[in-house]
Amino acid sequence: MTPIRGPLARLDRSRDELAKAWLVRLIERASLEEISELPTEQIARELPELISGIVEQVASTNGDPYELSERQTARAAALAGLRSGRDTSPAEVARDIAALQAVLVRALREELAEKDPERFADAVERLADATGAIQAAAVEEIVRSRSRELESQANTDALTGLGNLRNLQSELAQMLETQKRYGHPFGVLLMDIDGLKRVNDSLGHQAGDRLLMQVAMALQRSIRSVDVAARLGGDEFCVLAPEQESAGAVQLGERLANAVVEEVSVGADPPVGLSIGVVSCPEHGDDAETLIDAADRAMYKAKAAGDNVALGEPAPAAEVADESSNGSP
Repeated sequence: MTPIRGPLARLDRSRDELAKAWLVRLIERASLEEISELPTEQIARELPELISGIVEQVASTNGDPYELSERQTARAAALAGLRSGRDTSPAEVARDIAALQAVLVRALREELAEKDPERFADAVERLADATGAIQAAAVEEIVRSRSRELESQANTDALTGLGNLRNLQSELAQMLETQKRYGHPFGVLLMDIDGLKRVNDSLGHQAGDRLLMQVAMALQRSIRSVDVAARLGGDEFCVLAPEQESAGAVQLGERLANAVVEEVSVGADPPVGLSIGVVSCPEHGDDAETLIDAADRAMYKAKAAGDNVALGEPAPAAEVADESSNGSP
C-alpha cells in the first residue's frame, strides 16, 4: 500500500466528513421520495473506504490511476444501486460521481492549491482518472444489471413467475445434452388444468388468473430445487425433473396433482384438477420434439380416462431394443 503523507493524509483522515459532504450534495438535488429511498447505512459503510482508495491512487506515483482494485470495483458497483426502489440511469450515476469528484477537488484545493499549485494540478488530474474509473465500473454494473433483468423477463411468465416456453426449451436442451454426454435420465411432466374454462366462464378471467397463480405456487412448493417448472401458455404447464426415470416421474406427477387438489381445489366451485402426461428420457425419446409429443399424448390419455397421471408409451426404438434383449424374432 502506498504511504500517504502530508495534505493527502489529512484528506484520507477526513474521509467520513467528505462522505457526508457528498451525501449532502446528493440530497440537495433529490426529491423527497428519492431521499427516503437512499440507503444511508450502505453509503456510510462503503463510501469512506472508497474515498480512501481514491486518495491512495491520487497519492501513488506508480501504476495506472485508472485501474481499480477488486474491492474498489465492488464498492464502485455498489454506487450504481444507491437509488434503490427505481431505475437508475447511467446519467444519474455519472452526476453522482461527478459530485463526489467535486467534493474531493474542493478538499484538495483547500490543502494544496495555494501551498503547491503544481502538485495540486497533478493531484486533480490523477483524481479525474480515479473517479473516471469509479464511474466506468458503476455504469458497467448498471448495464450488467439491466442485462440480467432483461434476460430474466425474457425467460419468465409474467403472470405466474414461473419459467416460460423459451426458458423450458433452453432447460430441456441442456438436459438432453447432459443425458447424451453422461447418461443421466430425466422426466418430463406435461399438464393442463381441468376446470379453468369453467372458472373463466362462471367467475371471470380475473378469477382464472388467480387460479393459474395458485396452481403455479402449488407446483413450485411441490417440486425439488433442481426441478424446473414452466407455464407454456393458457392452462398448460410443464415440469422437468433431472435424474428421474419413469417410476420416479410418475410419483412426482401424483404429488403435483394432489398438491393442486389440496391447496387449490378444496372449496373451489367449480372444482379444478390436473391431467398430467409423464415421460422420461431416454425411455420415451431422446429429442425435445419426441418427448413433448409423447407427454402430450399421455396427458390427453389421462384426461380421457379421468385419471390424474398417465405414463407415455415407450419410443419405438426402445421397444425394438426390448424385444431384442428378450430374444424375440
